[in-house]
Amino acid sequence: MKLSIIVPSFNQELFIADTLKNLVEIKQKAIEKGIGFEILIFDSESNKKVQDIITEFKGFIDFIEIKKDLGQYDAINKGIKKCTGDYWTWLNTDDLLDIDGFFKIVDVLKFNPNIDYIYGGIKYINERGESLKTVDSWELSLDQLVTREPSIFQPGSFFKKTFTDKIGLLKSYQCCFDYEFILRCIKNNAIVYQCDFSVSQFRYYKTSKTGSITPIFIKEQLLISHDYGRKWHHYLTLFSKLRLLKHLLFPKK
Repeated sequence: MKLSIIVPSFNQELFIADTLKNLVEIKQKAIEKGIGFEILIFDSESNKKVQDIITEFKGFIDFIEIKKDLGQYDAINKGIKKCTGDYWTWLNTDDLLDIDGFFKIVDVLKFNPNIDYIYGGIKYINERGESLKTVDSWELSLDQLVTREPSIFQPGSFFKKTFTDKIGLLKSYQCCFDYEFILRCIKNNAIVYQCDFSVSQFRYYKTSKTGSITPIFIKEQLLISHDYGRKWHHYLTLFSKLRLLKHLLFPKK
């Protein structure tokens, strides 16, 4: 079995070294266990500090492209086309994979090779790597994601390459391409497996993408969920519009 990790990169000099150290540690342990593991980086012409860090880890990285892209979704799509693993995921340059959780996922996949999409819980950390909270996974369904709660468990999720090749690449959203992609997986009858353990460490801080542009997330979630069947009377409609109003009246500084 082989797993591919796609790393979209752009000017994340504060955390990319920690992310790459994390992946190198996993790769070395995977090799010892006879597990295929490849790291692919697609960097959108980041600053020199980031380029120097990538060069430092060059010997452990299977593929590096330094080229301007159209956004995070585009970098990941390049990786989907290029990767050779049986399963793939992407990891942002401020997040980490949970090492124990990763190898637990591998064990699950070894005994259940028919799984198309596997995910687990997420540990939230701050900019110093300190634990903030742990969010245990719950069962995902199309109805729940579209009408009530759009939260997903992307960091540490893995997708079967032969399945995703059939449903296409990520769409060109600024933030919620992962939400749409997981909806598409479920709509196309993916065999989904929910893990009862954490599989990633998600870094949350003021200037992070999630922390800094919440209104864009909400607007894209509304647009995507509408495309998948959300109606005006669903809970998600009212809740999301109230959140947008809150951010309009009390913008984060």
